[in-house]
Amino acid sequence: MQPYVTVQVALPELEGGAITDASVFVGTWNSIQFGEPGVGQANDGAIPGWYETDLYAGASVELDHRWTVSGAYYRYLSPADSFKGYNDLELIVSYDDTALWERTGLPNGFSLSPRVRMVQETGKPGLADALYIEPRITVGMNVGGGDNPLHLAIPLAAGFSDTYYHAADGSTPAFGFFRTGVTLSGTPLPHTASSLRVSGGIDLWFPNGETLSGLDSTNIVAKLGLDWTL
Repeated sequence: MQPYVTVQVALPELEGGAITDASVFVGTWNSIQFGEPGVGQANDGAIPGWYETDLYAGASVELDHRWTVSGAYYRYLSPADSFKGYNDLELIVSYDDTALWERTGLPNGFSLSPRVRMVQETGKPGLADALYIEPRITVGMNVGGGDNPLHLAIPLAAGFSDTYYHAADGSTPAFGFFRTGVTLSGTPLPHTASSLRVSGGIDLWFPNGETLSGLDSTNIVAKLGLDWTL
């Protein structure tokens, strides 16, 4: 289980010119496991099974209704004592390309949603600071008729880093993984709870076989999610 909550506050006083939206946010993301963690990690802290809790705060700016630039600070902790705490500085640049495809004959809501996520990891005990880069596109489209269609999303992402990934021979491969999959999401109660979305699907992970990730050459992860915006 991965429960999370984000509190976001709009900053309309900053809007004007190229800036079409601005906000600040704080939140927490958590990973609760019902089995032992992998890669020989401990599970004997104050709350066994609570593998990870992340505390974060940041700001986001939208430019010309299409570009979004988001920066955040993360503090990673493990109540199960599976790892020692460390920090991340994150920058995400994304582009909403939906309007580019509206008159092309492609399915309604088609988009590629290109995004680049860059993370500078700092303070991880016993390891050098690492820069992580994840380019991603997500092929998305609406499926089904009516005024409440489902949304289909197919992510295509890859992970790269200078020193984050480690191989058995002591080297640090630049390529870490490729990820794809498929997700369907929709609003089951459009009239009474329009901000409640349900999603489900699978992720397919293809880690670099040279890295010490504790994963097989191919991993399939089934997922089910609930998102509710208040």
